[in-house]
Amino acid sequence: MIKGGEKMNDIGFWVLIALMGGIMISSIANNQNAQLKKDIAHMKHTLDNIAKQVGVSDTIDDELKESLLELISEGEKIKAGKEYRIATGVGLLEAKQYIYYLTEKRNDAR
Repeated sequence: MIKGGEKMNDIGFWVLIALMGGIMISSIANNQNAQLKKDIAHMKHTLDNIAKQVGVSDTIDDELKESLLELISEGEKIKAGKEYRIATGVGLLEAKQYIYYLTEKRNDAR
């Protein structure tokens, strides 16, 4: 009977080791992900500065901006975000932030 109990303790020990290993791997991956996000933000900032210095025009022209402002005024923020994403190739979060920026800018102008 004691041997069976020892086997259960051994199994429990290895399950605990496996869980701890999984937590460590998850923590390491999370830290690396956070660092990658910081690196990408820094590179984007650097590229934006370079683009300004060499005179590369912004991807948003007046026509697109007016179209987005019209959609926002009609309450179609999601549609405006989709249109912005198609035109610029940015991600969902960046599009949402830009539409929010335009909304605030529009509200401040009133």
